[in-house]
Amino acid sequence: MQVASRVRFPVRFVVAVAAGLLLLAGSPAAAQPSNVDFTVSGTSTVRGWTCSVSGTARVTSGSSAPAPGFAAGVQSATLTVPVADFECPDETMTEHLMDAMKPAEFADITFRLDGYEASGDGAEASGALTIQAVTQPVSFPISLTPSGAGVTIAGEVGLDMTEYGVEPPVVLLGLLRVGPEIRIQFEGLVFP
Repeated sequence: MQVASRVRFPVRFVVAVAAGLLLLAGSPAAAQPSNVDFTVSGTSTVRGWTCSVSGTARVTSGSSAPAPGFAAGVQSATLTVPVADFECPDETMTEHLMDAMKPAEFADITFRLDGYEASGDGAEASGALTIQAVTQPVSFPISLTPSGAGVTIAGEVGLDMTEYGVEPPVVLLGLLRVGPEIRIQFEGLVFP
């Protein structure tokens, strides 16, 4: 009798695991994070500047209008940029950027997609951009290029950093002033 009960336990265990895997296979896949490269550029009274950072994108397909590379559409998308990871051409510029962006208080910059209108090789994306706990609506064109199992995304948006509570750096007793207008460009391969 003990031999029979030992045999049943593994069979029940295997059946339970198989049932669990079937349930998981039937549920929608969670968004897989993808790397996206960002550059932020602007001007100052001395020269133009550009800093860069790698962030992530989480895209979940489904539940909306088709777009290039997303036959079932896009259900949700979030781009996240870790502020402390920004790199500028020199250490002093990076320090000034960190002073302005306050990464200890505001660790991430995020964009959450609210909707889009697909057209041609891309879409007009609209959503909420959060910088330093200030959230503003933004819209911008984005190119979408199918690439293997993923989609290459690329786009850019201009904004006034003071609208997000960011004070442009002023150094050398005011001789160097950073302008409030910046341009954010991004590109990366995302996997829905």
